[in-house]
Amino acid sequence: MHELPNGNLEVSLGNVSPRDLSDCRTHDNVLKFITLRDVYTIEAENTGQGVYLIDVPDRSDILKGIDEREEEIKEKLDFSMAQAIYKHVYDLPAVRTQLNPILQILRAARNRRGLTVSRIDENQRSKNTREYVNLLQNFGYIRVENGEILPGDRLQSADLNEYSWDEFGRKFLGDVVQRGYVTIRDELNLSMLGHYQKYSGAYYFDAVQRGKQDLWLDIETIADNYEELHGERKDQFYIQDKIGELDSVDVIQRDGDFVRSEEDIYEQVAQGTPTA
Repeated sequence: MHELPNGNLEVSLGNVSPRDLSDCRTHDNVLKFITLRDVYTIEAENTGQGVYLIDVPDRSDILKGIDEREEEIKEKLDFSMAQAIYKHVYDLPAVRTQLNPILQILRAARNRRGLTVSRIDENQRSKNTREYVNLLQNFGYIRVENGEILPGDRLQSADLNEYSWDEFGRKFLGDVVQRGYVTIRDELNLSMLGHYQKYSGAYYFDAVQRGKQDLWLDIETIADNYEELHGERKDQFYIQDKIGELDSVDVIQRDGDFVRSEEDIYEQVAQGTPTA
């Protein structure tokens, strides 16, 4: 709350709701009140007589503000998860397969073998090839001269001889994903980039909100969190399968039906995700 130049008061409304953040292994029964700040702002009119008048906002407007703040937190969780886990899930076949067309263009630029955009377009047979080229141009990884794909400033500034075939893909494709994540996910419809962080985020959201890196959750709780975050119920056997994949690439740790974080992933996600 603060005073405006006209003497009125501006009041920011928030919302507080309880959330069970108990450790499923130790059953420590922790309930935390999650605060959403700045969900709606009202102006209180100064009558000059020590009394302020306000127009009571419509309930639907406040609920809309709560929904918007929750979506903002979910989006930040999604983005920070993507940044933290990409170089891990890169080793999963589904992710590599979907990102391979972008990697082909990067390798064409690295190798300088006269590959043209039209030749790659013809071989990839993807409606997105031109968009991939534009994306990589916009971020400075490649340039196109007379239709030929050449290294851009970002590739030219690196000593490419330092990287093996696989290291090159992991390094530079990872950089592209970090810089252009939203574009790649939403505009180019590479769904795998929005896939695995949904499942890992269903665990890490609670760990970050509690501030406990070694929080153990069970599969049922993660399934509940997934439904809350994404509005869709997934069967526990499906959740368990995805958790197994994430465990295999060190995104999370699994012990039977219990899951906890990897410390380095937790630290990165915690830095980018708002907490109460």
